[in-house]
Amino acid sequence: MRRVLGFGDLLLIAAAAIGPAFSLATAFGPMVAAGGSATPLALAVVTVIMVCVAISYRRLGSRYPDAGSAYTWVRLAFGRHVGAYAAWVLVVANLFAIVATALPAGAYTLSLLSLFVPSLQSTPVADGLAGALWVLGAGLLLYGGLRPTSRTANALAIAELVLLAAAATVAALHAPAVHAASFAPPPPVGALIGAVAIGIWMIDGWEVSASTAEEAYDGNTAPGAGGLAGLLLTAAVLWVCMTAFLRVGTLDGFAAHEGDAMAYVGDAIGGGAWRIAITVTVLVSLAASLQTTLVYLSRSFYAMGRDGVLPERFGTLDLRAQPAFAVGLLTAVGVAGLVACAFFPSVRAAFDFILSGTTVFLGVLFLLSAAAAVRIFAMARMAWFDGVVLPALATLALMGVLTVSVVEGDRPTQLFLLVTAILGLPFALWRSPSISSG
Repeated sequence: MRRVLGFGDLLLIAAAAIGPAFSLATAFGPMVAAGGSATPLALAVVTVIMVCVAISYRRLGSRYPDAGSAYTWVRLAFGRHVGAYAAWVLVVANLFAIVATALPAGAYTLSLLSLFVPSLQSTPVADGLAGALWVLGAGLLLYGGLRPTSRTANALAIAELVLLAAAATVAALHAPAVHAASFAPPPPVGALIGAVAIGIWMIDGWEVSASTAEEAYDGNTAPGAGGLAGLLLTAAVLWVCMTAFLRVGTLDGFAAHEGDAMAYVGDAIGGGAWRIAITVTVLVSLAASLQTTLVYLSRSFYAMGRDGVLPERFGTLDLRAQPAFAVGLLTAVGVAGLVACAFFPSVRAAFDFILSGTTVFLGVLFLLSAAAAVRIFAMARMAWFDGVVLPALATLALMGVLTVSVVEGDRPTQLFLLVTAILGLPFALWRSPSISSG
């Protein structure tokens, strides 16, 4: 693949992949429902954990710059069978992430259009079809090449951060709401851990930079540094926004608007033009996040096909040195997933189900990656701190958070996680003999 990305591109791609406005729109409400006034603290805790993971990604990427990123490192650390299972975890987590990103995009699109066409109604079918169009558009843009995709994502990320800064400033200067969420008593520790688990989803995405290692000018250092910088920048923006927005809303208000927390904030700080501006900001964020999710998955699928964990066709490049087959198939699968959401009783029910499952699998993938760093650098004295100590702390922290999250989850989610985790075993046994050595 051609090298077309620099550090600045990678930083903004990581920030765009996290999609702060999108994360606030979809996960802020559930986080407040769990963490209450301590939601910023929950975000700070998960940020510390993710920074440790990001530092281990930087160290791993410096030694093994590979489009497969997490999957490749787990395979190198623990062998073919565990590597194939890590590939399964990556595929499940991020295929669902496409749907979880595009479904709100469809809902917010219809919400914006309904301001001008009141007869337009939001239904699971309408939202699913609108989201499918978003996936198709993102796939077509990525098919045109990574460079135009990165330029678009970078422009969207900058616009998004500017608009969020304006909204947070207005909220911080606004008179606090009666019974504001920021003044509520702190929740019990168990609830706070639940908010931390949701926070994994909220700040996920920075790792996309690692999958572009073979397309970055300095593939050994720029992807890791860009991912870490993008994570720190976006986490800071999210923390500032959370702190400001909790002043203008109540716990009951956020609970009643778990699916549209940013629209609720827009109404709280003045409604009208602010609601429209925030809705547009969320759509900008969703577009950028969807594009970068497809970048991450297509590069990961390319590496898996090249190594043999997926059929060889995935590991091919077209005449432009682009993984066109992987991009096309992922776009088609994403569109199909959005259409399937029409069978859920409501958009929120579909998103909640996807969010619960995706969060755990993302956490497991981060856990496996951090554990891989510990294994690979265990005897490397120069990498003792960022290759062993910090990843080990992240591994232990993620084990605790994910265990509590699964134990306290609802039965349908627990059943989904169990069945999906078990299905990964025959996949690993089937594909691991085909994986090339390396």
